[in-house]
Amino acid sequence: MKNLFSINKTTDPNAMDFDVTPYHAATVSDEIKAKLKGAFSVVEEEYAPHDPTPEEIALRKKGNRYWLLTAAFLIGGVALFFGGSNLGIYDSMPYLLFLDLALVICAMVFNFKARRINRKQTEMSRQNASVDFAEASKKLEEAAAEAAAELGIPAGALTVDVFPYHYKVNGDKILRVGKKGKYDNLAVSVFVKDKTLCLATAQELFAIPLNEIRGYREYDEDFELDMWLKPEEPDSDKYKPYGLRKSGFFSHKAHGYFGLLLGGEYEVLIPCYDFGEIKTLLATNGVEASEA
Repeated sequence: MKNLFSINKTTDPNAMDFDVTPYHAATVSDEIKAKLKGAFSVVEEEYAPHDPTPEEIALRKKGNRYWLLTAAFLIGGVALFFGGSNLGIYDSMPYLLFLDLALVICAMVFNFKARRINRKQTEMSRQNASVDFAEASKKLEEAAAEAAAELGIPAGALTVDVFPYHYKVNGDKILRVGKKGKYDNLAVSVFVKDKTLCLATAQELFAIPLNEIRGYREYDEDFELDMWLKPEEPDSDKYKPYGLRKSGFFSHKAHGYFGLLLGGEYEVLIPCYDFGEIKTLLATNGVEASEA
């Protein structure tokens, strides 16, 4: 099956245009494209990582010291417990039990302090980033609103993540670009209009007749997101059941995604935390998507 959101990077490693498919329905005007590109460049520039400040470096060092103390006291407590148990010295020196307990409590205290400093360092890093989020985001939102109007995206459309497929051609082989299981997830607007499932990116609209949806298949595999795009946190009540876990400053890992099967040739890859909403939308419009 071909990924509906495939990008050929054989000749241009920076290519971002999707392959032509029968489901492509519309593209925004060149004027809107230019606005989106300009606004996104500003956000990207503002969001660039910055060098840590002296305060951040000092906090990191302090946190590392607490982590080392945590390890030292924990190892000491465990070693004393097993050593005392094996040598039978607790009977003659029962006060060693209290010493053992004190070591473990100290380890817990230092662990708490280390975690608190890590959180403080993360918050400081965000505040010190060279970003004017409000202004940059406002320009991007304005350009995105114009694009949405051109593509006919209704106000109540769902927003779900999909996994694009980056590849290059080498002779008669098609090779995936990037680490296996890692995806630069793409947020798309989803709605049904005139018995058609519509998927809209920032610049393009794909329209799939509902009668061409053949069901889905499940991928029992881990995946890693480049960036969490939802307004809610990954550990919020809505997403907690999916076991999302942080794997980098922006990236997250989870398990399981689905391929929505279109016609006999294409599929759309959707992560576990969004697939339920797609199934509900389809069911509301008379399509009971079942596992193929």
